[in-house]
Amino acid sequence: MISAVILAAGNSSRMGSPKAALKIGGRTFIEIIISNLRKAGIDRISVVLGKDRDIVLEKWRPNGEKLVFNDRPELGQIHSLRLALENGINDSFMVCLADQPLIKPETYEMIKDFALKNPDSLIIPKFFKEFSPSEKRYKRGHPIVIAKIYKELCFQGPIDKGLHWVTHHESVNVKELEVADPGILKDFDTPEDYQNLFSGSNL
Repeated sequence: MISAVILAAGNSSRMGSPKAALKIGGRTFIEIIISNLRKAGIDRISVVLGKDRDIVLEKWRPNGEKLVFNDRPELGQIHSLRLALENGINDSFMVCLADQPLIKPETYEMIKDFALKNPDSLIIPKFFKEFSPSEKRYKRGHPIVIAKIYKELCFQGPIDKGLHWVTHHESVNVKELEVADPGILKDFDTPEDYQNLFSGSNL
């Protein structure tokens, strides 16, 4: 079993409004992500919201997802993840970001299936990206899946090191998975990023 945790507690200071509540085609980012997770067969979903929770909940109505509230988003994504893990997650878990609505359902399913076949590993997807005509290389993205045997590591590292401390810990067996989905690399941090989504220059 794989659970999913969607991290949506950031202050979105550069965007100016909660990224989880931004819309594509009439649906919020958070709706799209949850829909695609469910299409991939992932039904146990926790959503971590922050100080802008009321704005997000005005535009999105949860439907069976577990809500977790983070009143200290300044502590970073690892703090949000810890709060979610303390609320009944005992499986391996997929860590999803609320500003990545372009990831395809089949990508989530591929990552989930690979994680189930490698239950003692931390799974990181990668995409072969062209940065320039002369530079093409693999780049790691999200979502990652952390095996349940590494759950306690998420509580042990320095808060300022975040998930990087977990993914680079010497005890962790990391497996990379190549996917054909550039959405694993694309997030939206600024109003310009969001506008580019509609101009066709989002990737």
